[in-house]
Amino acid sequence: MPDTAQTFADLLSALLDDWKKFGKFLLLVFFACLLALGLVYGILRSLPRATREVKLGTGSILFSQPTEDGQEYVVVISPQGWQETGISVKKGDTINFEVGGKVNIDLEGLNVALDARRAAENRIIGEEKKAGRWEKEKDDFLPELHYTPEDKLNARPRWRWNGPDGVSDQEMKDARKRDETASPARQKRAVLPAKGYGALLAAIRETNALPAPADAFFVGSSSAYVAPRSGKLYFTVNDVISDDKDFPDMFFVDNIGSFYARVSVSK
Repeated sequence: MPDTAQTFADLLSALLDDWKKFGKFLLLVFFACLLALGLVYGILRSLPRATREVKLGTGSILFSQPTEDGQEYVVVISPQGWQETGISVKKGDTINFEVGGKVNIDLEGLNVALDARRAAENRIIGEEKKAGRWEKEKDDFLPELHYTPEDKLNARPRWRWNGPDGVSDQEMKDARKRDETASPARQKRAVLPAKGYGALLAAIRETNALPAPADAFFVGSSSAYVAPRSGKLYFTVNDVISDDKDFPDMFFVDNIGSFYARVSVSK
């Protein structure tokens, strides 16, 4: 193993003995520091101007900044039940929403579809092996080209990924054909029964409160709302409310994905 300390000492001695080499060394250090400062400056420049708050990885407010007539926020929203954002609004404030992202309300259905696809591929490959063709064609063989109509149907999730406007009426009807648990009776127990599952909803309540269905209003991909009361802004997605008081989020725990929203509060 080389003597690192001795090697460094020899290098330093050589630099000091040769002023030209030492000057080049200092110039290299200078440009390295300049590059590091430029990187830091670029990161700071990429943040919104006048940003007052940055919270990375909290799952709620990413950043907030003042506007001419209020405050603007960027929020990440998970689809697991009501969640308080920490955004304060006052009665009469106008709240504007611009929302993106996708969620899926049926993690079990996604797993079932993936298992069905894997089973179909194993069956098809097994048939090729049994016929003695596998070793010759395995490098170019695509099992999906041999799916039966039933394989394709089973490999399709019962519920598709949806945006902030929720699952459409037609998608609700199609899903009911394959999911017996998606009954009209359960839809009547949704936070907002008139809206599709997975739609983004909001409410305004006091801190640490659990909004009731009567507090909820539809947000969707773009909307404006005048606050009827003062309080904190809450978000959820539209899904079935359990009658079990000890487990009201029973039908929310299998929701995955996220929405991101730009929320502007104007006085």
